[in-house]
Formats: sequence, C-alpha cells, structure tokens
Amino acid sequence: MKKKQVMLELIIMGLVFLFVYTPASKLMMFHEYVLTMKAQPFAPWFSAFLTYAVPAAEILAVILLVLPLTRKTGLYVSMVLMMLFTGYIGLIQLNYYGRIPCTCGGFISSLTWNEHLVLNIAILLLIGVAFWLMRQTSGGKTNERNVLV
Repeated sequence: MKKKQVMLELIIMGLVFLFVYTPASKLMMFHEYVLTMKAQPFAPWFSAFLTYAVPAAEILAVILLVLPLTRKTGLYVSMVLMMLFTGYIGLIQLNYYGRIPCTCGGFISSLTWNEHLVLNIAILLLIGVAFWLMRQTSGGKTNERNVLV
C-alpha cells in the first residue's frame, strides 16, 4: 500500500473511531445526555429532535465511511457534522448563547470550549486532507484501493 493510501486509511479509521465513540458514550449515559440536551439554548422540540438526530447522524457517518461505495459521501457527512459542531462552538465562544453545557460523549466532554474548537478545526483539516488523498490515490473514484481494511 502506498504512503498516501495509508494516510487516507488512518484518517478514515480516526473518523470511524470518533463517530463510533461519541454516540456510544452518549447512548451509554443517555439520561445525562438528555439532561444536557434539554439545557441547550434551543426550543424544547428542537432539543428533543437533536437528542436523537446527532447520534443517528454520527452513526450514519460511520456506516458511509466503512462501505466502499459510500466512503466519499461519508467524508461529506463527516465534514458537514464537524462544520455544524464547530460553528456552534464558535457561537458559544462569542458568548452568543451564554453558558452552555457540553453534550459531547466520553473524554471529549472534559475539554474546554477552546480545546473543542481546536480539536474540531483539526478534524476538519484532516477531512480536507482525506479528500485530497482520495483524489490523489484514485482520481476520486472509490475502488478496492481506498476501501477501509
């Protein structure tokens, strides 16, 4: 396997880990997760919707990333999720909402908002690198060379 292909695989595996780990930790601590979602600065109906939509979207990203024919779509879903999360954190940093509890799962919930922002930007950059590597290794087409092993 070429170096670019290995780098692409590592980025994809990292995204898969992230999007398995975070919804799993939210679902394992579901009661606490629901309480923090209710404390978000949204209408109650929207917070209730997000309580289920966020983990579902993260799980969808995993499925798309691991299936060979949908890997590129999985990267797009991952990018949109991370852009939304990053935009939300940016608004929190600008004090748009006031004090907001973190609804992230696992160790990520212990990060400060600044650390969240840096992590999310780094993940977005890695997704950009993954798109570039995918184009370099296969012309953007999914084939046996860019299948997650």
